[in-house]
Amino acid sequence: MLRIGSSVEYGMRVMVRLAGEAEGGTLSAERLSALENIPRDYVDQLLQRLRRAGLVDSRRGAQGGYRLALPPRQVTIGRIVKAVDDGVFEGVCDRYSLGESQCSHVDGCGIRPVWERLGLIVEDYLDKVSLAALLEPETGVSARVAHLFGAPSQR
Repeated sequence: MLRIGSSVEYGMRVMVRLAGEAEGGTLSAERLSALENIPRDYVDQLLQRLRRAGLVDSRRGAQGGYRLALPPRQVTIGRIVKAVDDGVFEGVCDRYSLGESQCSHVDGCGIRPVWERLGLIVEDYLDKVSLAALLEPETGVSARVAHLFGAPSQR
């Protein structure tokens, strides 16, 4: 179901760190590893995925390293999540179609539309929050998210 794995968490931290660099500034994988306290091998894997997705560029040489390939306002959390992982929301019904489990409710299932809609809502939410918004202090990000999506309901 809904999961935020280490690849998503670490990928987000790397991207926020790169977004905070002066325009065009680069950071080496080694420096990113040290700054974010993420194992170097893991940083290398994440950067490779992010580069394949067109979210980061690399530059060789003494002043080389990694930088954002796009302005932070054009990079959404959703794009980052899809680059480093298959997504945050794992469709329950997808597991059945892959043969990982048996579902006895193949036809006429009333639950499937709920899970599918929830997946779309989660993806839509993540696609509305840009990397630029995450550069603000936490209270600013919280206010921006509340403005975009409304305040959470009180229970």
